[in-house]
Amino acid sequence: MTIRLGVVGVGRRGHDWVRIVRETPGFELAACVDTDSAGLRQAARGLGVPLDRCHSRLEDALDSARPDALLVATPLDRHVDPCRAALARGMPLLVEKPFATSLREARQLQALADQTGTPLLVGQNYRYTRMPRAVRRLVDEGVLGRVGLVACEAYRGQQERLSPAAKTIRDAVLWELAVHHVDALRYVLRQEVVHVLAQSFSLPWSAAPPGASLQILLAFDGGSRASYCASYDAVGNEFFERGSRFHLRVLGERGSLSVWQRWLTLSLRGRLPRLVSRGRREVPEEVVLLRQLERAIRSGEEPECSGRDNLKTVAVLEACVRSAAEGRWVDPRELLREPI
Repeated sequence: MTIRLGVVGVGRRGHDWVRIVRETPGFELAACVDTDSAGLRQAARGLGVPLDRCHSRLEDALDSARPDALLVATPLDRHVDPCRAALARGMPLLVEKPFATSLREARQLQALADQTGTPLLVGQNYRYTRMPRAVRRLVDEGVLGRVGLVACEAYRGQQERLSPAAKTIRDAVLWELAVHHVDALRYVLRQEVVHVLAQSFSLPWSAAPPGASLQILLAFDGGSRASYCASYDAVGNEFFERGSRFHLRVLGERGSLSVWQRWLTLSLRGRLPRLVSRGRREVPEEVVLLRQLERAIRSGEEPECSGRDNLKTVAVLEACVRSAAEGRWVDPRELLREPI
């Protein structure tokens, strides 16, 4: 049976999801929802979506289109309300990252999903791109031996390419960019973060809201350590991929792995460095998430990107906020034990 999906939010990311849903066998676009009526009509024309499937109020879409599940792709600071509306109706849900911009709200949503027995997934699609999958494979196979240290850097510039949320909310680089990389580190290392020390700041020339740059130290329960640096105020990246630069270095007892953009170089003790293939991209990362949603709906299978799992990522981000404000190490596990 085809799963009919309603997509909430038809901005840049919502456009992608509408196209992917319509191209994925077993799924059908039931409705598009956006509070910006003019933008919704424009998006509908560009995407070829019939106007009778477009709604400016979520309640109208849920009542008239009656989708089987909901996909929330609203701006990153507006996820909570549509998620709550879907879960209150027991409607399976896939929400774009970040789950929510506070751990308390994310935990409340997961509690509501548990109460109603509703599948809840978070769109951490970066896990399934080829680079993280290749790094995870090398770590799993023991090619590097025990991983001791990971250094990760992510830079973006060209303000016109940033999302509207990145131009308006505090700590946007944390909630929009670092959320990908923190989650990917958990996924690649198969370890959980136990201590966080963070600084959030703006560079002198920044035109963005406070917190457009970020530095984090992370300690994992398996003994690995990581450093992370990210900024939305990088200059001179115009000729890189959409104004973005990415670097990763993984240090193990047998050698190291370096990632620059899309190139992976493996350097083992006593051997010449060599390039490592990222592997094939069998399906888009978003389709991986849709298939997890499908299995959760049809068989009750716990998704790998479940809201329950993603609470650990949100807890790390919340720990970063508190650490930056209080100037101390913070344990994300303690935050998950706080009352909601």
